[in-house]
Amino acid sequence: MKKTFKKARMLATVAVLICLTSCEQLEGQELKAIKKEDSITKEESVAKRADVWTEIFRDDFATLNTANWTVTNRTDYNSSYCTYANAGVSIGYYDQTDCLVLSATKPGSANAFASGHVKSKASFKPPVNQKYWIRARIKLIALEGAAYKSFKQTYGVWPAFWMTNESNWPVNGETDIVEGYSFGGSETYASNLFYGTSTGVNQLGTSCERSYASGDGWHNYDMFWINDNGSMTIVIQLDGATVATYTNSVNANLQLQNFSAHNILFNLCVGGPMFNNANLNVLSKTMMWVDWVSVASSPIS
Repeated sequence: MKKTFKKARMLATVAVLICLTSCEQLEGQELKAIKKEDSITKEESVAKRADVWTEIFRDDFATLNTANWTVTNRTDYNSSYCTYANAGVSIGYYDQTDCLVLSATKPGSANAFASGHVKSKASFKPPVNQKYWIRARIKLIALEGAAYKSFKQTYGVWPAFWMTNESNWPVNGETDIVEGYSFGGSETYASNLFYGTSTGVNQLGTSCERSYASGDGWHNYDMFWINDNGSMTIVIQLDGATVATYTNSVNANLQLQNFSAHNILFNLCVGGPMFNNANLNVLSKTMMWVDWVSVASSPIS
């Protein structure tokens, strides 16, 4: 997300990919996050027994746990039209589940929007010969009066689930697990990486941007961060299907081994350089619902 246009905005082995699909077991017990709608085939179930995962962080958002999260109060990195404040962050009960709710609204007649942004207080990076599985279950939705509308009916809304260490960005790296962009009838989604050796200078350009199709309803967005004896791989999945794989071979300037421990961030931006900002429209309200977020670790054998 912190791809500020001001700041300039392979594949792993088959064995690794098999391991990445082997992730639904957690120390002999099914992860709580696996719900009825997350059914898997018999073949997938057999493959998923290959890895044992230990959950090291989890939030089901029954409450807003301030021991886990910092609520941001500031203008967005990329959009002067969007200001983050406490009022844009809440806990709600939707679709029979508690969830974190980030809400974007237009409080007045000016072309200015209020929204929500949270950052985890814990940071994560897999040690040597470990892999981390970072994932969240997310739904994007809007309201017009009392009627629910598709996210894509809004214009200029930019939600993100991402990881970074914000100090000296992008020297410590950044991984965008999912970013969405609404265009008043259409929508696009992408993952991305950012890295550079100097503060404020992204040396990757758009070489790591990987578009993929998502859409209405709940979706699982997953990141696998693999440290195989110091050789790093990042894999992004949507609902269990791989949509992007990153190694240093993607770009000569990419040095995944230099990514530091990263915080988890959720935010719902409005406006940005890719939009006609005169046409920004959140309807009555646009929301990002996060059912849960989880980080699990597994040894590389």
